[in-house]
Amino acid sequence: MAFAASGNWEEDFSRFMQDGLRKTGTAGVSVATVRNGRTQFVRGFGLADVQARTPVTPDTAFHIASVSKVVTGTAMMMLHEQGAFRLDDPIAPYLDFPVVHPAFPDTPITFRHLLSHTSGISDNVYNERNGDFPASGDPALQMRDFLAGYLSPNGRWYAQAGSFTESKPGATWAYSNVGITLLGYLAGRVNAERQGLDVLTQKRLFSPLGMRHTGWSLAAMGKAPLAQPYARLDHGLKALAPNGTPSWPAGLLRSSARDFARILEIFSGEGAVDGRRYLQQGTLATFLSPQPVAVDQNVQQALIWTLREQNGHLAMHYGGDMGADSVAALDLNKRVGALMFSNVTGNDEFRVFQKEAMERLLERARTA
Repeated sequence: MAFAASGNWEEDFSRFMQDGLRKTGTAGVSVATVRNGRTQFVRGFGLADVQARTPVTPDTAFHIASVSKVVTGTAMMMLHEQGAFRLDDPIAPYLDFPVVHPAFPDTPITFRHLLSHTSGISDNVYNERNGDFPASGDPALQMRDFLAGYLSPNGRWYAQAGSFTESKPGATWAYSNVGITLLGYLAGRVNAERQGLDVLTQKRLFSPLGMRHTGWSLAAMGKAPLAQPYARLDHGLKALAPNGTPSWPAGLLRSSARDFARILEIFSGEGAVDGRRYLQQGTLATFLSPQPVAVDQNVQQALIWTLREQNGHLAMHYGGDMGADSVAALDLNKRVGALMFSNVTGNDEFRVFQKEAMERLLERARTA
């Protein structure tokens, strides 16, 4: 997707994005960049609703799928900093239902294990029995009921070979949405007020950061402008019902580019935004440090974020679901970040476009 440069970055980038939407059959996207704790650039492209011809704006809220985990992790690290738990504490004493790896009952699962996808908790049963977990609209199944039914012996969905991996906690990396959901439940168990993750993040992140178009449920979104999710078909796009799985701390946040850029400002601003400190620099360093077990030889696991060497030291998180494909990235050397949210299920062609768009955004953030 090459163009003759006009000398105006925003004009050239807009042409690139419009061409990418057309070639990949994507309804709409929103993007943003941050630098040194400030949002530099935020823009919407394409349509939030194809039938209504509603354009994407910086305030259009997208389902951001697994990029939601960045917020869950940030809330947990705020609580960790305040002494609510230590990273290597076993989680069992903080829970009101039993969670023990059946093959390794003497090896406790810790907060660090959950934050680094090394807990030994598996998504296999969740993926195989997704018909048991209605996924349209706000979740009808309560998070605690889902987790206790999945992870505790005699639970409705419990299976030794499907609720847990074959690996000892702390030994092997295995991406786990259920594990992050458990982390989100623990957020409500370890804070002094016993506020759930949704209330906690609204109080400590969304409200003080002025994030008015962000929420964990459709009910919480109120009248915020929402992007209609779509699936790609051979003949065009199919509108989808809004997702509503019980694993909401792992992937159900809706947020606009303007709003979520405020979360990235925390990381690019060394923990402070607009003079208010959200995380100490030492906590951020822990948050973004490589953990003992890597994803593979090219990708290291930090807490929540993955770390890659690509034009600098990048921390990244991707999110993909039906009707959603999202990414957020930080250049840790340059203190910049970028994001891109979409309202269409991703595919290989889209991700090539997404990758180039993010490279352009990050390079602009580094040099602007």
